[in-house]
Amino acid sequence: MIEAWRLAAPEHSRTVGDMLSGEGALRFGGRWNSPGRRAVYLGGSLALASVELLVHLRVPDVLRTYRKLRVRIPERLISEVDERGLPAGWAMPSLHPVTQEIGDQWLASGGSAVFRVPSAVVDGERNYILNPIHPGFAEIEAGSIEDFRFDARIVKSE
Repeated sequence: MIEAWRLAAPEHSRTVGDMLSGEGALRFGGRWNSPGRRAVYLGGSLALASVELLVHLRVPDVLRTYRKLRVRIPERLISEVDERGLPAGWAMPSLHPVTQEIGDQWLASGGSAVFRVPSAVVDGERNYILNPIHPGFAEIEAGSIEDFRFDARIVKSE
């Protein structure tokens, strides 16, 4: 089993179902999916999940309490992006359409419940994209939701 983590704001994490609904990605899209396609983003570790969230936060948001969820994924449910097929600079925001197309094709194919992708934030790390409408999604095990706080030292007062 692979362990991965989901972090979310309290208003989007009242239940495990909320945290794993893919509603945010459906509405707004993400690096690996276009708007209109449901997907759930997980970090390969709690530290990676926190950094992936941190790059999107404004300074005051860092001091809020977030919610964390540990997820366990059977390895047989995972397919992986072929990084050799990614264009140079794929992690740049301007190339989101390229990675979104790859993710959209994966979602449309229904080939696996989980897609392992490289992190654009931490080189060498992996994130996991879940397809909540795939039949194998039911085999993914979610833990209990717990509070998560960034260390206040992340925001310097000077």
